[in-house]
Amino acid sequence: MTKTNRDQNYSSPEAAETYLAPPPPADGKIIGVDGHPDTFTAAVFVGTTVHNARQVSCRQDLGLDAFLAWAQSEFDARDLFLIESNANSFELWRRLRAMGLRATVLDSVHVARHAKSYADNDKMAAARIAWVYLAGAAPAVWVPDPKTCERRELLHAYQKAVRDQTAAINSLKGYLNQFAVRLGRRQPATATTRQWILAQRDWSPLHREALADAFAQLESHTSRRRHFVRLIGQEICAEPLMLRCMKLLGISKINAFALLAVIGDIRRFDNPAKLVAYAGLNPGQRQSGHGKHIKLGLGRRGRGDLRHLLVQGAHAVLRTGKRTALGQWGWKLFARKGHRNIAVAAVARKMLVQVWHLLSGNPPTTLEPDKSLVIKLEKLVVLLGKEWRTRIGLTGKLTQCIAQLQTRMLAPQAPQTDGGYAPPNPAPLAAEAFGGNLMLPACGR
Repeated sequence: MTKTNRDQNYSSPEAAETYLAPPPPADGKIIGVDGHPDTFTAAVFVGTTVHNARQVSCRQDLGLDAFLAWAQSEFDARDLFLIESNANSFELWRRLRAMGLRATVLDSVHVARHAKSYADNDKMAAARIAWVYLAGAAPAVWVPDPKTCERRELLHAYQKAVRDQTAAINSLKGYLNQFAVRLGRRQPATATTRQWILAQRDWSPLHREALADAFAQLESHTSRRRHFVRLIGQEICAEPLMLRCMKLLGISKINAFALLAVIGDIRRFDNPAKLVAYAGLNPGQRQSGHGKHIKLGLGRRGRGDLRHLLVQGAHAVLRTGKRTALGQWGWKLFARKGHRNIAVAAVARKMLVQVWHLLSGNPPTTLEPDKSLVIKLEKLVVLLGKEWRTRIGLTGKLTQCIAQLQTRMLAPQAPQTDGGYAPPNPAPLAAEAFGGNLMLPACGR
């Protein structure tokens, strides 16, 4: 792949954001499944199009064990189960696959658009899933492998801890505001700030109780966030791909973990444009004839969590200014377009394109300077602490731990058979793929 092709903007609004469901089985049945936590309803169809398909049976209010026993006795690998995406759809998909049956998970948003407004029940919902699939109006959902599911759960827990900590800080600031006490640049979660607040006025016993409760909540949420960050750091140190992502400009420890947690298997994206569309970083548009052409920008679509993290990384790249080629390109675009958000979105898009190339086994081009990568690894090692570093096999002084992480960064990725990511060629990655200088000198600390 040439450098010209690899540096494309990949901002085409025509890039596909969805996945096609498998075609209807020519000699099998189609089973639409309406699932709930305790009961399942299934509508069985034969046919391959909305014109020749017909419903042949329906089973209602089956428990999970009864549903699986019925599926194993009545169907085989020629049939196709259609499951609307919900809380337990992935687990049901895995259990059907373990029994040798075919199944696919459909996007619940597209299925719900066809719901009847005047009447609806489980029997109608199960049949509707099959009809929507036959009409080609419901894309499929990628089912993550178990490791990706664990990472997504950890990412969700971390994001919730961040929201809870932010809410606790805002609640404390709002309470202090009524007494004209402003924190300024002070860190709310520190003991020094707490002592400073108590010394600002003669608080009544009731006020002290309210402040104590606010301090306790903030301390609890801060501790939870710190714990999840250490778990994320532990995952990064054990995953060579995450360590390699940290070599890219604008990708910190949280971004590196979130990228692999959200993307999962990079092979499900044939090209960078599809990954950009998945994150919602491609511009939208509405066009009709010659009189209507509306540019929508990024809008609210795609993976918002991944998009927000990349935008934060793009802001960091622009702050570097002329120190990096990507930062220079972003500021030139800002000067040409006259709007900072356009430049930020474009830089975030280029960052995600580089992530696709890195995870696909291609050498990236927008790399962090050597000193910046050392600082990233140093912060990661310090964050873990001595006890957590010992758990994951990082021993010795700080410089030795950083050297061990640099070695892990070049380690091959073991192939997986459960749907997880495996590089095209699971061989050790050469340092030349990262600009020829991936093994960096240790920091002077």
